[in-house]
Amino acid sequence: MIKISRDNFPPSDKYLIGVNRGCEKWRVVENKVLVDYKSNPLIFQNGTYSFPRHPSYDSWKEELLRAQGIKCCYCEKPINRGDLEHYRPKQGWQQAKGNSFNRPGYYWLAYRWKNLLLSCSECNESATKGNLFPIQGTRATTPRCNLNAEHSTLLNPYNEEPSNSISFYKSDPIAINNRGKVTIDIFKLKDRGDLAPIRKDRFDMYELAKSTLDYANKGHIKISRSDLKELQTKLYTAQKAKKPFSGMIKENLRQGFL
Repeated sequence: MIKISRDNFPPSDKYLIGVNRGCEKWRVVENKVLVDYKSNPLIFQNGTYSFPRHPSYDSWKEELLRAQGIKCCYCEKPINRGDLEHYRPKQGWQQAKGNSFNRPGYYWLAYRWKNLLLSCSECNESATKGNLFPIQGTRATTPRCNLNAEHSTLLNPYNEEPSNSISFYKSDPIAINNRGKVTIDIFKLKDRGDLAPIRKDRFDMYELAKSTLDYANKGHIKISRSDLKELQTKLYTAQKAKKPFSGMIKENLRQGFL
């Protein structure tokens, strides 16, 4: 996991015609949901309410892909398109795996830019994050609640520096504190079958390229100037924030494991 830099405000997507002309589409839909809740909270509490599709889903996803690269915001593996994932779940929430499912969820945040992340389907599915949202403080239950009072346990790579909580030893994620442990456990970052092998391959490839470059610079092996430059470029590019598993690479370099 690596800190992702994105704009504080979403791409503008306004209605061009009709009664809502000039209004941001997400605000119109959000207002509808709030009105629906006020008029009939029971359908939110029993799970029968059907949330409208985010009206700017495609354009917001494109912006997140541009900001973070074509990789999952949580596990950093490459993705084709990914899912817009709700950091705070809209339908309902669980404090921990196996706990009861509580409704309503964070319905008032369903269309908010800062509550939406771009993840792979494996990180977003019910077997991993799903509707999990553990906190250590006071749970927000209405739009008037203070979200900062929740003290979320789950890391958010858009709002904080993940390396303060999760590091790496080679290709293995290491929890620095409890928040790191919870995040690793929820997303199964250590041993997920779709993740761990390709992350290890990325580490091994970087390690081999770096060793080759070191030997060449010391004169232990002969390598052409063009191949030497290509190796340098690959090593430099792999550290860029938008590249898959760059968080792992940077942590290993910082600690001297690479």
